[in-house]
Amino acid sequence: MKKNLSLLLCFFLALHLPLSVHAADNDADAVLTSAEGLFKSMRQGDYPRIWACLSLKSQDTIVHDICKAMSSGSCSEKAIADDFAKGEALSRAYWDAYLKNFDPAMVLEESRWEMGSLTGDRASITLTFKKAQKPATLRLFREGGLWKVGLTESFWSRK
Repeated sequence: MKKNLSLLLCFFLALHLPLSVHAADNDADAVLTSAEGLFKSMRQGDYPRIWACLSLKSQDTIVHDICKAMSSGSCSEKAIADDFAKGEALSRAYWDAYLKNFDPAMVLEESRWEMGSLTGDRASITLTFKKAQKPATLRLFREGGLWKVGLTESFWSRK
């Protein structure tokens, strides 16, 4: 009986282990593709695509920070989010200013990418710029079945 149970267990593992390894490889590929997509969109100036690549928390943080900076009595966070989703004037001004201080080619062409942790709906990529003394960690989150980049979660200082 023990021998049959052992054989059954080995058979089960042989069937399912390759599937879980394959699924993890697919997730890692999807994580890397999503992160690369963000930086390519930045390089191309595709503002709606940049916005679509960001996690909900990053989007909320950016919208909230802009609303706070506008310091006018009324600020519509929904209007700001819509502007960013469509790549309109406020979005263009924001990303143009952002990209004056950050060159996405630095990440795409001059950095080493290493897949970090991948557990559940969270992942990380270690980015090491060729001139950096220490690497940066890019955090990603699975939202609605897609991997989204946590730009603010990765690089904004904690408030």
